Amino acid sequence: MRVGYRGLMGGSATLAVQVVNYGTRAFLERCLATVVADAEGSGLDYEINVLDNASGENLEDLAARFHACRAYTAADNLGFGGGHNLLMSKTEAPYLLILNPDVEFVHPGTAKRLLLTVTSREDVNAVGPKLLTISGDAQRYDHGRLHGPRAQIALRGGHSYWRETDRRREVAWVSGAALLIERAAFAALGGFDTSLFLYKEDEDLCLRLRRAGGHVTYEPAVAVRHHGSVVANRQEALAASLNYYVAKHFPNRRVQRVFAAAHQSLAYLRL
Repeated sequence: MRVGYRGLMGGSATLAVQVVNYGTRAFLERCLATVVADAEGSGLDYEINVLDNASGENLEDLAARFHACRAYTAADNLGFGGGHNLLMSKTEAPYLLILNPDVEFVHPGTAKRLLLTVTSREDVNAVGPKLLTISGDAQRYDHGRLHGPRAQIALRGGHSYWRETDRRREVAWVSGAALLIERAAFAALGGFDTSLFLYKEDEDLCLRLRRAGGHVTYEPAVAVRHHGSVVANRQEALAASLNYYVAKHFPNRRVQRVFAAAHQSLAYLRL
């Protein structure tokens, strides 16, 4: 699932940064400031597309303030995935950098390093960085492990196994809070599943990508700050999304429940 690479410099935009906003303008402004400084410092050919997801916040002035930024407004709240699907349709850039509005770049060359992770390797179609909390600690569940028995038990139960690492590795999924993906691969998959209004859409996308022959990489050498859970009640939204995700991908519910129970037991034992 490779697409043509047009290079990091010159010509039309190589990278489209896209952010969906819902009542998070204060975070969004800080996010855009760090992204623009990062991209300009690396000399990237980029554009930024932001969407207000019917929260009533006017983002037009941000388009005027930040270089290569365009602002859109949705008539209805499309959810996280639906909002990003809409923004994908507004660009022809071959690579998409999907960001949450509460993400901030903290190290120079963040976008370029993520882009190079995908463009320099034939076996990578999507990549995510390490997410850091405000205190600078690794944020749990910025990715889900793919290899090893512990990871496979979790995945077969519809869950994920996270363990902090400083080594680049192929993973089951990376967080949609900061996800760089080939546009052609994203489009071929139909984008995010809009039935997942919030949460699990990144896991679902990466699962479908892997089933189509693609590869997902976690690159902890690149780190971004993520405030986390600034929009919704996580527990309520996650429960609804988990139910849908399991029904979609696990037709044998008895087997899924066995693995889910094993996953919960191992998690309780911290294994």
